[in-house]
Amino acid sequence: MSYGDSAAVFEQRALHMGLSADVFTQLVDKGYKNMAMFAFSCNYSPGASTDKPFLEMISATLGRDPNPAELSILRRLFNESYANVAADIEAQVKQTDESVSRRLAPAERADRLRNQQQKLKGLAIRGQYEPADALVDRCCAAYEADRLTYVEWSLCISREYELANNVKKDTDLSFNSDGTLKLARTSKIEPMQSMSEIQVRYALVRRGLAMDHANILEFEKHDTLVELLLDVRMQEPPSGYQRVAMKQLEAADKKFFVLLGEETRSGIKSTQNGRPCDNAFDKVFNCAEFRHLLQPRMAPSGQAGKEAAGPSADPPSKRAKTGAKGKGQGKAAQAPFQRIPTELLKLGSVGATPKGHRLCFGYNLKTCQANVSNQKCDRGLHLCSVRGCQKPHPAVECPNKRSN
Repeated sequence: MSYGDSAAVFEQRALHMGLSADVFTQLVDKGYKNMAMFAFSCNYSPGASTDKPFLEMISATLGRDPNPAELSILRRLFNESYANVAADIEAQVKQTDESVSRRLAPAERADRLRNQQQKLKGLAIRGQYEPADALVDRCCAAYEADRLTYVEWSLCISREYELANNVKKDTDLSFNSDGTLKLARTSKIEPMQSMSEIQVRYALVRRGLAMDHANILEFEKHDTLVELLLDVRMQEPPSGYQRVAMKQLEAADKKFFVLLGEETRSGIKSTQNGRPCDNAFDKVFNCAEFRHLLQPRMAPSGQAGKEAAGPSADPPSKRAKTGAKGKGQGKAAQAPFQRIPTELLKLGSVGATPKGHRLCFGYNLKTCQANVSNQKCDRGLHLCSVRGCQKPHPAVECPNKRSN
């Protein structure tokens, strides 16, 4: 919306100039709700030889002749309204693809946010949910251009993020309609990186609010799309399939807006039949071309085999690597699988320590030919083999041994 069509800007400028609230209310009651209506309220333009039509219009509106102070303010307000409307018309006529979009006025931005907060009672539009000014301006630029554009997830930043990172202004070169070169300063949005699922949720809610802010798409409809994307993400996939990835959701989201753009080729501005994007939403939402992108994909054969074997199964590469280890490591890895004598099994013995070191069965049966005072021999450590003991005495003498 241009400055000339904004009721909030018209009210702010009138009161800022010093016009009393009663006089402004009389202007609004007569139908002069914005600068565009006020600028063409009579057959007079600034610079004309006489301002009699303007004076007659003011007297008819107020029901009396204005005093000198009121007349001075009303003249200034009329001239500013006429200049703004003339500038809006000229910018619209000379608009090109390289033209820099006009940002929303602060008064209009605040008025739209206030109306949105009143409409969406169940959502507190602040903090992580408040869209950045740059995001809203991006959606408003698409509305003014009357063409739907896709807004990437990483650019759906919050107002807090925008303030904390101090969105930069870049100077770009562009051409006017007459071919002359000009410099223009545009806002550069710093994209968000490494977005988790909850951050994606926040980002998409902000995008929906910004599109509703710009009068492109109803927030409730956009939120229906968001709920579908995240619900697909959280669903458990069937056997042999993998969970829907975030990249897959983003690709489906892009496809949705591509299809929506095809359905709104004639424009996205509101008409007497409503918003074109709202009218085409259900058709695109149920389109098979969009829905099939949300289906789980088959898992790779290696990954499917690993899932079937269970989480405790080691991959073949790991088993091969274990078998190729050094002498000491190989024995330690094979120690739990050594055949344990029946006499020791009856006592509740194990073949290795919890760290995987092999135990000497001869020492625990008091048949080892090596010096029992040694800490180990070539058959293993001289420690008790009873489970949970591993103290320096034979298993047959262990007080914790299993009784027969």
